[in-house]
Amino acid sequence: SGRAGRSLATEYVAAAAGPDAPAPAPYPVQRGLTQGLREAAVKDGDLGRMQVWAGQAAGLARAVPAGEVVGAIWEGVDAALA
Repeated sequence: SGRAGRSLATEYVAAAAGPDAPAPAPYPVQRGLTQGLREAAVKDGDLGRMQVWAGQAAGLARAVPAGEVVGAIWEGVDAALA
């Protein structure tokens, strides 16, 4: 976007942070320069070609299967309602 932010480690982010990558243009110029790429990635459902914003607590996330996360939530709700 041209602004600082936290993103998942996608191929897009790796390329933008690579040693040969140019410095980003100022906001909102950078956003305009990458608009076509981002729109195509969204249309194709290709997370690797876009920034996937993660928020300030991204560092707290664990790499676990979604089923495990949902199961833990279900168990917590079940215990709270029992």
